[in-house]
Amino acid sequence: MLRFLKQIEKFASILMLGIMCFCITLQVFFRYVLSNALEWPEEVSRYAFLCAVFLGASFAAAEGRHLEISVLKNLFGRTVKLAVTLISAAATVVFCGIMCVWGVRLVEFIRESGQTASSIPLDMYLLYVVVPVSMALMAVNTVRYTLESVRKIRRETASAEDIYKEMSSSW
Repeated sequence: MLRFLKQIEKFASILMLGIMCFCITLQVFFRYVLSNALEWPEEVSRYAFLCAVFLGASFAAAEGRHLEISVLKNLFGRTVKLAVTLISAAATVVFCGIMCVWGVRLVEFIRESGQTASSIPLDMYLLYVVVPVSMALMAVNTVRYTLESVRKIRRETASAEDIYKEMSSSW
């Protein structure tokens, strides 16, 4: 099930980036070739970019590809590595929880206010749903990846050479 969700996140993020590129290309063509700018492509590309970023962040959490300072984790041994991994994962999950709660409140507020997009016939709350959904997925993905990392850390007996190799490959 989690693999299926990961594939959906990946596909949706790629689709949003494709829509953004198409809209920007279309806008450039109409503006500079036909001298007749369209109103909607800029807005659609902005919303597609936001969706791609939030869904991409969740996908990156599933892959363990968010930025981290691995020197601290790898310099002091397994115990510190485990502690830093757990602390950073807990901070990420707390952040995702806060963003999820406030995202739901924002969606409810925008839905109740009846806001619509300025150049396309779409209720704005539908666009903001991506925030709580992607943050909930990111929290789940962070927990799953952290559990895998903890299992790996407990099993490892890495040498100093392995640690330096890992550190240099992460740059």
